Amino acid sequence: MKKLTFLFLCLVLGIGLATAQTKEVSGTVISAEDAMPVIGASVVVKGTTTGTVSDYDGKFSLNVPTSAKTLVISYIGMESQEVAIVPNMKVTLKSDTQNLEEVVVTGYGVMKKAAFTGAAQVVGGDNLTKRTDANFMKSLEGSVAGLQISSFTGQPGAFAATTIRGKGSVNSGTEPLYVIDGIAIYSDKMGVNSASGSGDMAASPMANINPNDIESITVLKDATATAIYGARAANGVIVVTTKKGAQGKARFNFSAKAGTSFVNALDHNYKTVNLDRYKEIWKEGLMNSGDAENMDEAESVLNYYVDGYYGVNLAENIQSVDWLDAVLQNGTTQDYNLSVQGGNESMRYYISGGYFENTGVLIGTGMKRYSGRVSLDGNQGRLGYGLSVSGALSDIDNSMTESQYINPIVAVYDLRPFQQIRNADGSYNLDAYYNPVAINDKENGDKRNQKQTTLVVNPYVTYKLTDNLTWKTNAGLSLIDLNEFFYSSKYNPQYSDSGLMGEKNLERATTYSITNTLNFVNTFNEVHNINVLLGQEAQKVAFNQVYAAASGYPSDAVFELDNASTPVSAGSMKKASTLSSFFMNAEYNYNNKYYGSASLRYDGSSRFGANNQWAPFWSLGAKYRISEEDFMENTKEWLSDLTIRGSYGTVGNQDIGYYAAMGLYSYGYSYNSKPGAVPTQISNPDLKWETVAKADIGLNAVLFNRFTVELDYYNQRTKDMIFDVPLSFTTGFSSVMKNVGEMENQGFEFLVNTNVMKTDEFRWDVNLTGTLNRNKIVKLATDKPIENTTTIRKVGEAYNTFYMAEYAGVDPETGSPLWYKGKEGKETTSNINEAGQRIVGSADPKFYGGVGMNFKYKNFDLSLDASYTLGNKVYNSGFAYDMQVGHYFLGPVSNYVYENRWQKPGDITNVPKFEAGSSSNAEAHSTRFLMSGSYLRMKSIVFGYTLPTKLLAQAGISNLRVYASADNLFTITSSDYIGFDPQTRPTGFQSWSYPVPTNIMFGINLGF
Repeated sequence: MKKLTFLFLCLVLGIGLATAQTKEVSGTVISAEDAMPVIGASVVVKGTTTGTVSDYDGKFSLNVPTSAKTLVISYIGMESQEVAIVPNMKVTLKSDTQNLEEVVVTGYGVMKKAAFTGAAQVVGGDNLTKRTDANFMKSLEGSVAGLQISSFTGQPGAFAATTIRGKGSVNSGTEPLYVIDGIAIYSDKMGVNSASGSGDMAASPMANINPNDIESITVLKDATATAIYGARAANGVIVVTTKKGAQGKARFNFSAKAGTSFVNALDHNYKTVNLDRYKEIWKEGLMNSGDAENMDEAESVLNYYVDGYYGVNLAENIQSVDWLDAVLQNGTTQDYNLSVQGGNESMRYYISGGYFENTGVLIGTGMKRYSGRVSLDGNQGRLGYGLSVSGALSDIDNSMTESQYINPIVAVYDLRPFQQIRNADGSYNLDAYYNPVAINDKENGDKRNQKQTTLVVNPYVTYKLTDNLTWKTNAGLSLIDLNEFFYSSKYNPQYSDSGLMGEKNLERATTYSITNTLNFVNTFNEVHNINVLLGQEAQKVAFNQVYAAASGYPSDAVFELDNASTPVSAGSMKKASTLSSFFMNAEYNYNNKYYGSASLRYDGSSRFGANNQWAPFWSLGAKYRISEEDFMENTKEWLSDLTIRGSYGTVGNQDIGYYAAMGLYSYGYSYNSKPGAVPTQISNPDLKWETVAKADIGLNAVLFNRFTVELDYYNQRTKDMIFDVPLSFTTGFSSVMKNVGEMENQGFEFLVNTNVMKTDEFRWDVNLTGTLNRNKIVKLATDKPIENTTTIRKVGEAYNTFYMAEYAGVDPETGSPLWYKGKEGKETTSNINEAGQRIVGSADPKFYGGVGMNFKYKNFDLSLDASYTLGNKVYNSGFAYDMQVGHYFLGPVSNYVYENRWQKPGDITNVPKFEAGSSSNAEAHSTRFLMSGSYLRMKSIVFGYTLPTKLLAQAGISNLRVYASADNLFTITSSDYIGFDPQTRPTGFQSWSYPVPTNIMFGINLGF
């Protein structure tokens, strides 16, 4: 017993002595580019978990075993270093543009990209602030392979349609899931016109997120990356990570930029003729129609008609009016942001506030946004906790109403150059029907306004049950309020007869969620790495709307509904859905060489039929780092990384509306003076999820430590696609929602980042992205294709396929329009009724992507970013009026028609002769109005200069950068494109869109 006691005391003493054999190590971490301290750099003893982080001044201090020889210093966005331990260490980290992508945020966790078996791409927050737009999603255009942004309007704060790896559904949603700091948020369009085809008036919740608060965005694409989100991930996932606090004393950052915006006259050919050209072409048109025999007689006839219809004598000295110039204006933009971050070991904070103002380039449009954010993250021992609260208010004026002629762009192309904006006495000329300048008068014109308020609250708690096992509870509340109103003015002829009109629309979208996860991470025998996540999640989405309208106002001064004499309509509605989920994700890698992953999720949604509310979704992924094999050792100098990966799995789509599976009744009906209801939708208890099976094969390589290459081939098959299936009218219903269709997207995408040149003073980086996607309908509700005037839905063809008469140009002898006869062949006809409809192209691009370059010379920096789209078609339905050839009597005429029209036998052109009152049907739907949508856009140029640190130190300033930037500087289009901007809706249809402006900005970034 004495011997055992003696041995025990020796053991305790030995342990104590071993524990006491430590030493203190201290040092500083700075940036090689600007010699600034690196805050929050990770400092770890190599081969152990002992470590700390650098403080506000870049300093660190920790106790290490006396046997320790090496520290590993790392920081996101910089090259990691292994350095020998010496007294008073000074470590310099170099910038690495590739390194940010080494961390992938899935929303439920963070992992190194080296261990990630899925397909994902990360974009740093700095890239989002290069462009000047309220909606940060537009900054991603061309930057992410497989991501397509359809920004079809320049309206400040407008919605931008987004797809990842193609359109995967017909009647369900195609937008990706948006996750901010682990919380899925409401991202649907809002506003009275949100359900319309164009959505030009729809308010975008994305426009209320300040891009200056975003740390990074991760785009999740394949099944391994998205299956953890189950029923909501069919269209991919966009994970937004916001900025957090950092340990150290308070550090302030201030940014400001201001500038102007305008419609680049070099980028569009969409003007109408001036008065001289108008008179010339209409006189020609009267002669071609036989209404006049010579130019003198034609002039007399034209004067007669114009005087009779419009009360204008063309023989007088009439000023030519450019109505497009009258509704366009130079816009202005201001953007100011102030943030502070800091903290200590137990609490870190980030607080920010921002103001953004954008006056649109179209009269009657503009936006103001006020935003703020508070983020707190703390820990006490094993307990961690945090809270983030963000709020924003946007105030949007919008003249781009869905009511056709009130839209100023539409009105422009229905007004003639002899119609004056104002009368001789200075009053507005209301004989110029729907005078857009009058209707959008700042003081007395129409008022169309949307106020959108958002509030996102996200508290969380973590607890380390053991060193390897962590519990986390993450709660979320997202609240979006929309207050929308429209009041007409006395200048608006649509409502002036009814005593003016007022409309109010109030909408609220609320999302509640709670997520509980249990995460186990461990390494066995130094080579077996395991990461297992178990979780439960519940979510409720609720939407409420109240709408009212009234007319008959005594004046145009006080537009509240109570002041109107005649109620027009009123109503309210609400809808809600719930989602309950259980999920698991497991990852394993052996010696950082062989990787495997699996996920399983079980979702239940109230949106589906009672028999199919629950469904499983799963994924499997694997990766092999060939470059880690011993036989690859000799390739390290030129091939430092070579990895192949693959994944397969299923995800779902619940975005089918709230009550698509239920039998519905509509109330508000009266029978024999009694209130009643009528059935409006038949139930389908078997309606189930649309399921997308995703397969992906990828390759990653790093060559010569300069080239990073990512290649992916993918195939995505949507099954059980939901269609309205026709029913016999004897049932009392015309159709029922069923799972009957299939659709496929397959493609290839690449990402290349390269350092072309790197010296001590100069660096040149280039990045390229490209995507080739082929969409195909595999199965429809019936065997017959779905045909209409301009499109066809047919098995074997893309969903967005154009189907119409094929225009054959102009008969050189007669100037008559020609079309190809029948369904095939080259025989032509001048009778549109003999022209058969043909498949003539798709709105889907054959190839799209982007090119970016970054230069840095000493303290100067320059970045250029361009995006491109190739092979898609754009159909402009408004061209039937804008490019008319006389059928619209005395209407305005485009410069394109004037300059390209047929005038004499032998002329070779595609614009028919101009003929007053033409009955040639040249304006009928055909490929005459179908154009190439290919373009190359210089989307962003930024040139900056960072002042030397030595000049700023005495003033207490840590960094100061000034810069100038230009957005949408120019766009190169195909020769046959006519319009403001070839980028349009995913369907390819374009008409009278808000022009996308060019922005010239000057800014400053200040840290202190």
